[in-house]
Parts: sequence; C-alpha cells; structure tokens
Amino acid sequence: MAPRERVHVNFFAPSSDSMKAEVSVVRIILAVWAFLSFGIPTLIWLAGLGDPTGLGQSFFTEDRSILGFPLHYWLLAQGCTLGFVMLCKLYCILWDHLVTHLQNK
Repeated sequence: MAPRERVHVNFFAPSSDSMKAEVSVVRIILAVWAFLSFGIPTLIWLAGLGDPTGLGQSFFTEDRSILGFPLHYWLLAQGCTLGFVMLCKLYCILWDHLVTHLQNK
C-alpha cells in the first residue's frame, strides 16, 4: 500500500478554489455565530446603560414577554437555541450553493 500524500491546509490562505469556498462558508457561519453569541447580549447590556437608576432597565428588560418569558430571557435563552438551528440550516444552504456547485464544474 503506497503512503498517501500529505495535504497542507491553511485556513487563512486556502490554495484551491474548493478550499476557498469551504473557508468562506466557515467564515460566514463564524461571523453569524459571533453576532448571536456576543452581539445580542452586548446590545441588551448597552441598552441598559442609559438607565438613570443604574439598574439597567431598558426596552428589553421592562415588563415585556413572549410566551410568558421576559423578553431579554427569551432573546438569550430561546434565541440561542433557535439561532443554532438557523446556523445549521444556513451552513447547509451555503455548503450546497458554494461548495457543491464548485465541485460539479
């Protein structure tokens, strides 16, 4: 059995067109994940900075609810789960669009 040739993969400098397509999918997914994980909680926190009482009251933390849960809790807890499902679907769509079409050429 002949030894296999070693493949060098660099995430920051992909060499082939298919690697570039794969890396672009991963970069998009990571950007959306970063916004969901850090952007939304940061926006909720920043919205509470203007409260003169210092308690962090804002549009998100006032008495608003979705399905009986406070809005800020729903955005962080349930929104993360739904965001994960949407990320999985986005990954599949992007992979089919960018990578599969490129490999079929």
